[in-house]
Amino acid sequence: MAFNREEVVQHIDKLPAFSSTVAKVMQLANNPKSAPSDLIQAISLDPLMTAKVLGLINSAYFSMREKVVSLKRAVIMLGFNTIKNIAVGSAVVASIKLRNNYKWFTGDQFWEHCLGVGIGARMIAANTGVSAVDQDEYFIAGLLHDIGKVVYVQYHPEEYAAISDAATEPGVAKTVLELREFGIDHAELGGLIAKKWELPRTLLEPIGRHHSAALVGEAGLDKLISAVHVANCYCREINLGIKGHLETIVLSSEALKTLGIVQKNLPGYFADLEKKVEDAKIFLKG
Repeated sequence: MAFNREEVVQHIDKLPAFSSTVAKVMQLANNPKSAPSDLIQAISLDPLMTAKVLGLINSAYFSMREKVVSLKRAVIMLGFNTIKNIAVGSAVVASIKLRNNYKWFTGDQFWEHCLGVGIGARMIAANTGVSAVDQDEYFIAGLLHDIGKVVYVQYHPEEYAAISDAATEPGVAKTVLELREFGIDHAELGGLIAKKWELPRTLLEPIGRHHSAALVGEAGLDKLISAVHVANCYCREINLGIKGHLETIVLSSEALKTLGIVQKNLPGYFADLEKKVEDAKIFLKG
């Protein structure tokens, strides 16, 4: 029996609430007038978040030449945007614990795929002229792109497992089956979660549009949406994280055009992706 949209959307309210520190960081992320000192103060009030952010900065993923021991130093070396995105992304990942008895993938496999998409989107950004200051926006957008699936896995696992089966209507996009079964697909559902959590628009739009790569007519945001879409298609193609082709995503020619990428050259944008994912797995630790 199919569910109606309202039944599924109401589960968003059951997802874990953020701590007051994370809520403050979200507010700062949405305020273009926020100063680095505001971010440092907000994170410093939470020893656990401080330790998490510094641990990530000093991980193999960032390959810092010297150990960073203070948030102030971290902001100086990596910039306000990077630290903001690390704080937001790590908080979201830590708050979502996927059940590991789901039929088609474990929580670890789910997040490994998401990590691959985040790193892949960042690699596209780095190779298509996006400034270093903005590249981590691509990473976090990719990392969080599939959060809508969490609702299905947590609250409707049997129904979601059935439509995720490769034998279920082969050739029909899984988002079409999701829409039929739940009244909403996981991309739109993820966008609603991002809106409830007051994530910035630079995360909300790529999450909500990563399957269709529907553009919004804003150059910077369209490039971000396209990069997450293309990285997701590639990670699916190489079975990164989630094994087996549980869904077929049609690579958008419009996304490739927006990025200025020729499809046959696509693998060259993702050199050493799997090694970089291994280096970044600290993002997935509590």
